[in-house]
Amino acid sequence: MGSVAEFVDLRREVERLRAENARLARLLELRGQDTTAAPEQLSAPVEPPGLVTMASPAQDKLTLFADRFRARADVYAVRWDNARTGAAGWMPAVAGGWRKGMDWRGATYLPCTTEVVAAHLVGDVFMGLYPLMPGNTCHFVVADFDGPTAMLDALAYVKAARASAVPAA
Repeated sequence: MGSVAEFVDLRREVERLRAENARLARLLELRGQDTTAAPEQLSAPVEPPGLVTMASPAQDKLTLFADRFRARADVYAVRWDNARTGAAGWMPAVAGGWRKGMDWRGATYLPCTTEVVAAHLVGDVFMGLYPLMPGNTCHFVVADFDGPTAMLDALAYVKAARASAVPAA
């Protein structure tokens, strides 16, 4: 059983966290509004196969990934790193790989297949997507928040998405 000192420490921590939550709510201009967590994550509607969990079959997980991250199917990106210069980036995956002096116009671009995505999800392939579709449309946006205000920035981003009725996770 815990001691009285442990209880006092836990109570102090709860009060500190409540004060921090109040401060964050003020920063997000949510004062007066309900700031309790939603009972479930706002997301896109669940289509068949339904809710996907860790216990779901691999095919259901691939179907979910393909739905949430719809992108060009005719090409995908692979990461490159130059150990000599420290430079890194992304390039389209091509048959046989890129070679110095290779003409990009003659390259055979590799399609983004279920097999490539499956290899990526288990860590065998480091791939990227080209999300811009024909007609300049896109089905998803990914944002990266860093630094000391990362959580505030992410919360403001979700707030803006919800205000526009755009699913955000």
